[in-house]
Amino acid sequence: MKSFTFATVALAAVARAQLLDLEELADSVPAPVIESVPFGGNAQELTPVSRLRFAKRDSTPATCPSQAVGKGPDSNPPTDVGFLNDPDFAATANGAATPDGYINTFKNLHGSIEGAGYKTFHTVDRYDPAICAKACDTTIDGCNAFNIFYERNGLTATGKDCPKPSPTTIIKCTFWTVPVTADHATNVGNLVTTDTESTKDFHIVISASNGYLSKRWDPLPGYTQPNGPFDGAINAPKNCEGTDTFIRSQTFPISASSSYKPENCQKACNDQADYERKHPVAGKALRTCQFFNSYLLMKNGVAQSQVCSMYTQAWDSSLATNFGQKRGNDQYTITFSLTYTNQTDSGVPATCAAPTSE
Repeated sequence: MKSFTFATVALAAVARAQLLDLEELADSVPAPVIESVPFGGNAQELTPVSRLRFAKRDSTPATCPSQAVGKGPDSNPPTDVGFLNDPDFAATANGAATPDGYINTFKNLHGSIEGAGYKTFHTVDRYDPAICAKACDTTIDGCNAFNIFYERNGLTATGKDCPKPSPTTIIKCTFWTVPVTADHATNVGNLVTTDTESTKDFHIVISASNGYLSKRWDPLPGYTQPNGPFDGAINAPKNCEGTDTFIRSQTFPISASSSYKPENCQKACNDQADYERKHPVAGKALRTCQFFNSYLLMKNGVAQSQVCSMYTQAWDSSLATNFGQKRGNDQYTITFSLTYTNQTDSGVPATCAAPTSE
């Protein structure tokens, strides 16, 4: 079997590298909705709510309703400060094993994830990332990452005529279509207030927050095992024949119903190649997609869209050098970058590749 190693020597002398306009790509899809995980644990799946730091709960004397009882340990002491500083919570988070097929992206923070691409949450009986990983892999379509943490909540609702609630510890797994990083662990809790008597206020806080990212990227039909993930997009020059190999980029929005999937790019690449073959232009060589770069485009740390950049030939991963751009006050960055090559034809001209035997 023959494979190709792609010559990158003196590429700068061949032609100026192609550099995509990340701002234009980000603006080509609707702005993402920033979502936070609902507090409490009465349901397995709830509609995402907007980020909220101060809220009111008002109950009548006859109805100070009970809330979900968590399965996590009580903090010592059972206060908000005690919850944040409990050494056993920290030891649990720091000692948690990373599930097979995942990368640990952060440990033992005091905030849960909020951002684009929220799917749902589960409450669990024990702090075990493997439980969350199994759900992410098998039951939640489009799940690429999860966040596990302890949440301090009240056993009863807070109201002006209700006693101050006793605390309970809920263990949550929250699931996301995009990577979770420490930069996104910004949901630090909620002060539930009656506005009449501060001694009855209840402070929801987060502890032992860990993040995990799936690395299960299987080959796609018709394509080789992917290279990556990288934190840069392919920045391709013209090839050794002086030909521009970049075809175009296609973007897909990020949301709960539209997750990051390399399959989106696979279909875009295949569709482009099929269209090109069915609509040849007289006197011009076919420019079919033989290689694509799938990545997640971030704007100021928030996932904006999945980008699929298509090329007529494969390029080496050493060219994943577009790490981002600064446009005005906005910083655009790349993450989750993967490259795929057509399994039967890399598109690399014979004069541009050095075959090696395997």
